[in-house]
Amino acid sequence: MIRTLALLSLLACQENGFSQRTQEDVFQQQRVNTVDVLLIVDNSCSMVEEQGKLASNFDAFIQYFDEAEVDWQIGVVTTDVEDERQRGHLIGGDDEIVLSDAAGRDVDVVAYDRRWSIAPGTVLSLDPSRFATVSNDLASAWCTDVTATPGATNPGCASAAGGPGADPRRGAVVITEFFADPTEVADDAGEWVEITNISAADVPLAGWTLSDRGRNAWAFPEDAVIPVGASRVVARTLDVPGASWAAGGAFTLNNADLFLTAQTEGPAEIFSEMVAQGTTGSGIEQGLEAARLALAEPLASTDNLGFVRPEASLSILVVSDEEDSSPLPVHEYLRAYAAVKGDAAFRDHRLMNVSAVVGNRAPEFDGEPACSSDSGVADWGRRYVAAVDATSGLHDSICAPDFSPIVQDLGLTLSGLQAEFELSRVPVLDTLKVSLYADATDESLLRELVRDVDYTYVEENNVLRFEGDQVPDSQQYVLVEYTIRSGT
Repeated sequence: MIRTLALLSLLACQENGFSQRTQEDVFQQQRVNTVDVLLIVDNSCSMVEEQGKLASNFDAFIQYFDEAEVDWQIGVVTTDVEDERQRGHLIGGDDEIVLSDAAGRDVDVVAYDRRWSIAPGTVLSLDPSRFATVSNDLASAWCTDVTATPGATNPGCASAAGGPGADPRRGAVVITEFFADPTEVADDAGEWVEITNISAADVPLAGWTLSDRGRNAWAFPEDAVIPVGASRVVARTLDVPGASWAAGGAFTLNNADLFLTAQTEGPAEIFSEMVAQGTTGSGIEQGLEAARLALAEPLASTDNLGFVRPEASLSILVVSDEEDSSPLPVHEYLRAYAAVKGDAAFRDHRLMNVSAVVGNRAPEFDGEPACSSDSGVADWGRRYVAAVDATSGLHDSICAPDFSPIVQDLGLTLSGLQAEFELSRVPVLDTLKVSLYADATDESLLRELVRDVDYTYVEENNVLRFEGDQVPDSQQYVLVEYTIRSGT
């Protein structure tokens, strides 16, 4: 065993007549088996840049989850509790396909959500009797049991037949078919949207865009034209049969996943769709209340069923540039969250904790912003910070220009991996010897660690600090040998 795994092993030696005491500290990296992360995203009018920065940093967020082999789940709700469609509901299976002309006017919009019950691998094909921008808003107008026909005539179906036919009065070009969740190939190789010209003239598409209400936007080529009566396909790649144009990653479609898991294929793209919720939400942000609603009945056993697992710890993460306006005191929300995990969670913050990316520093004067950046200002998130401090979570500034370090720190915190190890005694710095082992045997030595390269020693806290890729993997051992500084 590693020095018999002695956490407190005092040895004495004699040198030049002076007695020197040496110490060995052995630490094992923690392992957290399961964690459910509820992410509350502010979707008010000032959050577009922040949503984008969060959406693009998924890999940094889950880096330590993967390294620690954590069985994780991530669900997303918004701070808007006034809209019944969002009020504590996990954001999954919801998206919009917005076709806009060169003047920025919406030509056609198809907004689908979980109520459409789109099964994986299902193509939605608009029945030809419903070819109108006012008809394709309805789930009942779409056929789900037909063969995909990208770029060709839609076959129609009995369940959707009986409409008025093509109606170009409200829009010359209509969204007529789409494939949001392919199963035979990855989303980035199989998603596509078909549009059809139902007018009496060719329609030039220069300056037109295909977008959603979040961060997706793809512009048609300058020479793009859709002829009279023709259908054309915008796909992720030109390898899709019938594809006319490739949008790549500029336009993606959300799947039916209500939350992400460690087994979700292509989670980064789905995460991006989930957190990029646009800026049309209520300006009265109620993040703490949204979390309570998401975890409480009736949603816990209906629309959000399966997100909270009995064996998992619960971590709540808020991203907002405004103060919380929820109606209850902070301590009542914390009591409600802890109750989800049982009595032990009231004392053990590893079972339930709150973290926040907000305006996290009190301003010098009341009414002033807590911080500012190129994208705007953030109010002092006093209630969020209070919830974080009460549960030993982590808070950081939403005004940071780069979210990569923030989300990486959050991922490390929520993964349960330990980044700091407090020594039992104060060392003589030059005598520090730090070794990394794969397991508890002497033969499993991985390497000797170099101070200020593999770790740093923080004197004021008497800790070894590891950052980024330096952090020991789950269940590895760190052996620290040193001479104890005299007088300590």
